[in-house]
Amino acid sequence: MKTSADKGKSEGSNNMPRPRRISSKNSEIEAYLSIHYEFRYNTVLGRTEYRSKNDAHFSKVGRYEINTLRRELDNDVGIITSSDNLYSIIESSFSPRVNPIQEYFKGLPLVDVSSSSPFSLKAIPHLASCVVVRNSDKWLQYLTKWLVAVVANAMDDRECRNHTCLVLTGEQGKFKTTFLDLLCPPKLHGYSYTGKIYPQEKDTLTYIGQNLIVNIDDQLKALNKRDENELKNLITCPMVKYRMPYDKYVEEHPHLASFVASVNGNDFLTDPTGSRRFLPFEVLSIDIERAKAISMNNVYAEAKALLKSGFHYWFDDDEIAELYRESEDFQVQTAEMELLLRCFEKPTEDESYSLMTTTEILTYLGIYTHQPLVAKRMGEALKKAGYIKVSKRRNGGSPIYVYKMRKILPCPLLQTCSSQM
Repeated sequence: MKTSADKGKSEGSNNMPRPRRISSKNSEIEAYLSIHYEFRYNTVLGRTEYRSKNDAHFSKVGRYEINTLRRELDNDVGIITSSDNLYSIIESSFSPRVNPIQEYFKGLPLVDVSSSSPFSLKAIPHLASCVVVRNSDKWLQYLTKWLVAVVANAMDDRECRNHTCLVLTGEQGKFKTTFLDLLCPPKLHGYSYTGKIYPQEKDTLTYIGQNLIVNIDDQLKALNKRDENELKNLITCPMVKYRMPYDKYVEEHPHLASFVASVNGNDFLTDPTGSRRFLPFEVLSIDIERAKAISMNNVYAEAKALLKSGFHYWFDDDEIAELYRESEDFQVQTAEMELLLRCFEKPTEDESYSLMTTTEILTYLGIYTHQPLVAKRMGEALKKAGYIKVSKRRNGGSPIYVYKMRKILPCPLLQTCSSQM
């Protein structure tokens, strides 16, 4: 009985007229806003933005903009609503989620680089030719790798794909910083940061999560050891954690930024083992006006095409070893290296020599200088200077590592000691 009754009720309900849907006030608000404006939720900056139909640029939706829209709704169509209600509409699925940087790269024109020949590229070589560098052999190759890595990194929301920082060194006034600023395309000019960064501060994480390019302006020389190590970690970390304004919680955000830097002078690398993170080039001159005339859209269209073609934009082990060699001219000479070169030399086959451990070398130098010396840096200096480490036993004891050293006598530091007395 119940089944029959339910069935009859169901059949009868099909004949009942459905109530006509009445447009709500919110529907009218959404219709008006959609006709006159375009809204989006910017996932990079974590905010809602809008623009009028005849405007090319999006602006943030803040309290001033909300109140302006309230007035407009009241004056133009007679709809009265609250600020909170407008916010609840605009900060919802009414505004689609958009990553403006990824949209920019997706919208670039297709370029054919299938020949995999450098001659199939135009914009990137033209950009590279605007800069004359002393160590020119790798300039075009490394700049191309870095540009392709910028695109790869921006399109990946889970991993950091650009593990290197492009560095321009040289005399002041050579337009180094200006050229590096040009590497952010004009359409994304709001997504770049130029200035000092402090790895220990929370703002730095925001710079990495919200900018395509971070340009470190003449700061690398001044970083202390702790900040230098932190910077290397920041260049490669896959995600960054920070709290968006007005959000309650700290959340993970994609590592968006690719790093560049300018240095007045050449020597800025203090840790040889960390030099693989930097691509340093000494600038002789930059044709900045010609660089400004080059379309960065074309540059990144070529970079995008190279990425799609499977271009090898990262550095393998052999290339990293080459990076170490290339960066030697940019190393800051440590006190250990300076004293090693002044007080010792590598013996020839027929010359006498002493077998000395790293500690014994430091003890010997400590007789003539009060400068604090570090065993690790002395070991790095010995390796860089080409001293060969061998294993020897002393007095039947355990084997120890020693170096064949020929002391320069009298010790050159004696004169320094005498002048200070």
